[in-house]
Amino acid sequence: MSGPGLLRVPLGSIAAGVIALPPEAASYVVRVHRLREGDRFVVFDPELGVEADATLESIGRRSAEARIDAPRPAALRPGRRVTWIQAVGKGDKMDAVVRDATELGATRIIPAISARSVARPAEDRSQRWRRIAVEAARQCGRGDAPRVDAPMSLAAALGAAQATLEGGALGMCLDPYAETPLGARLAALTPGMEAAFAVGPEGGFTPEELGICAALGFERVRLGALTLRTETVCAAALGALIAVSDARAG
Repeated sequence: MSGPGLLRVPLGSIAAGVIALPPEAASYVVRVHRLREGDRFVVFDPELGVEADATLESIGRRSAEARIDAPRPAALRPGRRVTWIQAVGKGDKMDAVVRDATELGATRIIPAISARSVARPAEDRSQRWRRIAVEAARQCGRGDAPRVDAPMSLAAALGAAQATLEGGALGMCLDPYAETPLGARLAALTPGMEAAFAVGPEGGFTPEELGICAALGFERVRLGALTLRTETVCAAALGALIAVSDARAG
């Protein structure tokens, strides 16, 4: 069985048996972490949320083989489905949001282009964000990684999450000028109930965009009296969600 502190390695299509590790995984295990033959580690499939114990069997000049034990459901996966819609900000701010959202249990991340978004990332940018999500999952011990959509318009992002809301999820639009505090809405969450959040860019959503959010079931809520940076909101809101969920579970 896997134990605390064992190296975790993302690997697709996990099956029992001896396999040649993909070049990137082999380099990561042997050259970065310097594992030796007989050392144990854990492989996990971030797409399917399964994992397995593994033993490094042999090391070649540019290759490595590992014995994979029987796959099992990943031990650590989010207890509820959470969609995070983030209006893309400047620079690498979205990288930080993807990392935080993954570590704090988001199951889907939708980068959105809003009226005040300065950045206009290409669709293939989502491949980089997916890699960041997988690495964040590895670091925090999570057995899966969130789905990361290609950048889309805010209206399309809200529409993509609308089916979730129609299924009974709680939708929230983070707005520092909202009257309702986030905690009051989180109090309405029941165990396993899905949640969806929408967050604007540096300048926030326009009044028209706030209206669209409301029309599609995203209630305006605020995170205290202070105005947070757009890349900080994710950690604060999802941290609050975890605190509320853990308190009820305990």
